[in-house]
Amino acid sequence: MWIKKAEITSFGKWRQQTFLFEAKNQLVYGLNEAGKSTLYQFIQAILFGFPTKRKKGQDYTPNDGSGFGGRLLIVHPTYGAVTIERYKAKNKGKAKVWLEDGQQGEEELLEKILYPLNQPLFRQVFTFQQEQLQQLDVLSEENLHEALISLGLSGSNELFEQRIQLKNKYEGIYRPRGRKQPLNQALQSYQILQQKIKEKEAQEAGFQKLVRQADEEKRAVTQQAAKNRNLQERQLVLEQQRMNWASYAELLELQKADLQVSANEEEQASLQAFYQEYQQLMKEQEKLHAALQQHSGNQESARYYFYLENEQRIQQLLAEKVAITRMLDEEQRIALKLAQANETPISWQQHPPRPFTDEQAIQTLFAPLQSQQKKLEEQEIRLRLIKEQRDQAETSLNAYEQKHPELFNRKKNPPWLFIAAGLGLVAAFLLPAPLRYIVIAAAAACGIGGLLKQSKPANKDAWQEKLGQLDVYEGQTAEMTEKVAKGQRVSQQLLDQIQNELRQRNLSGAENEFAVVQENQRAQNYLAQLQAHEELQLRQSILRQNLMHQEQGFEFLAEWLPLHEKNLSEKLSNLEQFAKEMEQIRFAQTYQENTVLQQRIHEAQKQQQQLLDQHQVLLEKVRLAYPSEIPAFLQRESEVVQKQTRLRELTETVAPLFEQETTLAEIEDALRILQQEIQTGEIQLHQLQEQEQRSRLQIQQMQADGTLDSLYQQATQQRALIEKLTTDYAVAKLENQLLQDIATELSEQQLPELLKQATSYFQELTNNAHSRLDFSEGVLTIDQLSIYHLSTGTKDQVIMAFRFAYLALQQKHPLCPVIIDDGWLHYDHQRKYQFAKLLQQFSQNYQVICLSSDQEMVSYYQELHQPVWELKGVQR
Repeated sequence: MWIKKAEITSFGKWRQQTFLFEAKNQLVYGLNEAGKSTLYQFIQAILFGFPTKRKKGQDYTPNDGSGFGGRLLIVHPTYGAVTIERYKAKNKGKAKVWLEDGQQGEEELLEKILYPLNQPLFRQVFTFQQEQLQQLDVLSEENLHEALISLGLSGSNELFEQRIQLKNKYEGIYRPRGRKQPLNQALQSYQILQQKIKEKEAQEAGFQKLVRQADEEKRAVTQQAAKNRNLQERQLVLEQQRMNWASYAELLELQKADLQVSANEEEQASLQAFYQEYQQLMKEQEKLHAALQQHSGNQESARYYFYLENEQRIQQLLAEKVAITRMLDEEQRIALKLAQANETPISWQQHPPRPFTDEQAIQTLFAPLQSQQKKLEEQEIRLRLIKEQRDQAETSLNAYEQKHPELFNRKKNPPWLFIAAGLGLVAAFLLPAPLRYIVIAAAAACGIGGLLKQSKPANKDAWQEKLGQLDVYEGQTAEMTEKVAKGQRVSQQLLDQIQNELRQRNLSGAENEFAVVQENQRAQNYLAQLQAHEELQLRQSILRQNLMHQEQGFEFLAEWLPLHEKNLSEKLSNLEQFAKEMEQIRFAQTYQENTVLQQRIHEAQKQQQQLLDQHQVLLEKVRLAYPSEIPAFLQRESEVVQKQTRLRELTETVAPLFEQETTLAEIEDALRILQQEIQTGEIQLHQLQEQEQRSRLQIQQMQADGTLDSLYQQATQQRALIEKLTTDYAVAKLENQLLQDIATELSEQQLPELLKQATSYFQELTNNAHSRLDFSEGVLTIDQLSIYHLSTGTKDQVIMAFRFAYLALQQKHPLCPVIIDDGWLHYDHQRKYQFAKLLQQFSQNYQVICLSSDQEMVSYYQELHQPVWELKGVQR
């Protein structure tokens, strides 16, 4: 692009001036205040808009009120000759554009023509002013990358054209301050819809009140359901307490009892050994005393010989007395526990139940039925509401039909009064004057009577509307009745499935979830009790087998001892007495002299006393006065250990059910009160649920009137449109950003070429005084030295070299002319000459406009045969 002509109407000091420019290199010479900078500012203002007024900056607004602005004629490689007009007072300062083919446009078309050129690029790249040449921070590696991208130097024309198309596409969809773009319009329409919805909802205050009422009713339903659940859980706990009351009573007795053992296991074993040894000494003394009393030679008999033959078996039976006694006691306790078993249903005795593993499984079983029942209740409420509406419509229709019976009386009665009035008027013209007036008056009376008698005709449209409304309600009633019947069938099917599952598990067919939970708990307790009973029965069977085996050991004594119809304990007592008698006979036969027997008795008593003295401390510790108390003491200690074991079992299983001490009567009273509260709570919950469902249905009917619901639907459609447009906008912008990223990547590839070209221009400007430009840690260096060590003129040449290197990379597609406003103030005569030669060379591809007041630069231009024209300013 190059500037062909500038027509200034009024700008700064210029009035009605026209400037023609060459397509190549040119020097515009003028003294200070000749208007060179004003010409530059005019070109910039026409291309990019008028500058805002600043207190410190120069203001180019004319004081005489003439038109502030003008025209600029440029030649574009794509659009051809383009005329740009801009006036501050016209079109709000926006540009008007005319193309060579007659097409016209405004600011948007101008931006499209100049793209990617904008005002910052125009100032930073294509114009050279002395203050810009002092900005060394632009020579960082990062800033050079950004400049390459912004210039569009890093990609092909197709890449830039695609970016332009994408930019036009997403800007055509949405702009932050746009009005005509589809997304802007959709957002505006959506805001209008939202406002209408708010207004409609505000109008429907009753609707909002009903919504709040429904929410409050829902919270009340939730609270009541939680309260009912808590009551049911308390009832379940009380039921478990009642079922385990016998065990709890036993626990209380054990807790109140003294279960402290007086002797440990080692001491009990020592007492047992002491007692056996002491008893043996007692038996020996009894034998010796019996021998003294029955000292004779007539003691032998068949019973004694039988005893001698079976002495070993008899002593073995007597040695098992303690074990047999313990087995008898244990068998008696087991029999007592089995006799105390709770009554169980006969069906469970024949077929044991199969309870659910936990309460969650029962909830899962009842969940479909509860959901269906809730849906059915809602349908039944809806049916009742529709029937109420149908009855109201039917009552209204009947009242309307009673008010307008002519709807069904198709036979019309002749208007006799009107006929009479007509005949009277006809006759009045034929009668003389006195009678004429009388007849006219009678005809008028007939006409008035006919008018009064004629009633307002019935509105058939209103009647048809009421009939149609009644038909609609009848149809809705029939449809809802069918749904209710279908829902009842589904509920019955689900209930049948639950009953079938319960029958398979041998549980009672309860319809209530909580009742099934209670029944399941009873079944689990029954199975646990059944298992315990089976273990007790197994132990009882083993004990009975052992006792029967022991009784079989007494069969060889039946001929010599009276054991018939006696239990095992009595048999042991008889056998013990028989053994004592036989031992007495043995002693009588063995010791014939009394002195020997007395000596033996004395020795046995002495041993017995020694044994007693050895264990006296232990006896005093356990508080026993006589050795004969040891068996009862050991038996009591054994029972205490058993009770301790039982107490631990009950503490683990039963105690957690009874947090506080209570009685069976209190439990039953609490259960009765809870049952009443649960029934009342269920009724209240049902009423609250029905009221909430009524409110929800009324809300649905209010929404179904079409107005608010239609606005909601329109808002939904508008949101969908906004989402689609937003997606299209985001896709286009993302693609544009992707191309930007590609351009960034390409700029990194072109930066070395830029550095190479800048080095070439710098060598030419300095007449090869310096050889190399490079980067060190992102900062530019000259011959490996920092740029800050150079002179001011050399720094200017470095920046100038980079500026021309940018332009050289873009020379096949020049975006803008190069405008230089005295950019060589720090140059000496040699550097000026080198710079003039560079401009001559560079103008082969770019239009170059130099604005200068330097007479020496004029001589160099003339020497190089480059055009120079003088700018003679006019005074304001």
